Amino acid sequence: MAQAPKKTRISTKRGTPFTNQTAVFDLPDVPTNEITNLSNSKPAIATSLAHGLSTSDAIWIESETNSAINGYYLVSVNTEDSFAVIGLNGEDLGTITDAKFTKLIRYPFCDATSIKISPIKTTEKDVTTNCDEDPVTEVQKESGTISMSGLWMPDKKVQDFLEEMAEATETIFLTVKPKKSKTLRGYQGKITSFDQDGKSGDLWQFSIELKIVGRQRKLDTTSGVI
Repeated sequence: MAQAPKKTRISTKRGTPFTNQTAVFDLPDVPTNEITNLSNSKPAIATSLAHGLSTSDAIWIESETNSAINGYYLVSVNTEDSFAVIGLNGEDLGTITDAKFTKLIRYPFCDATSIKISPIKTTEKDVTTNCDEDPVTEVQKESGTISMSGLWMPDKKVQDFLEEMAEATETIFLTVKPKKSKTLRGYQGKITSFDQDGKSGDLWQFSIELKIVGRQRKLDTTSGVI
């Protein structure tokens, strides 16, 4: 009697090599935690009584008197009443006493199986005039991009959130920390495309493209500030 053909089990690795290393953060609530002082240093040190934050948390900061500081930041905790605001240069801030912050809700993004980041792009523009003997060019910076792909998981909160943000064209914040790296990087971005790709065997995949908005936030998770 002939033996039945042996079935081959197909397994899919999820999140390799970014498991628990990539995170997406929800939109901020209205800030209610007071910052009584921001130092004139780089990075700025925030004074906030019993802030309750931990190093590598992500926060949103707002100020009515200086809206230029409004944005997403990473945190490096100094004491229970102070923390470094990674990405905020306080050297020319002056005195700000009305700033407030809120901690962001973090969604681990284990479904991403690949990620490509192009943080800086440059182009050369010909600006030669009739008075120039030799060609003259100017180097201009362009917004960077982030591309992610992975397994599509229906009704998963983080993926539903990303789909909603793509429709709303909202600016979101995400962090990336490759395995074995001590450096955590944070990026503000707007989703420019969100695609779902059906594959055989009912396995669906997704791909997301983001345009980087603003400067990169970079944190040494072992010693704090970079």
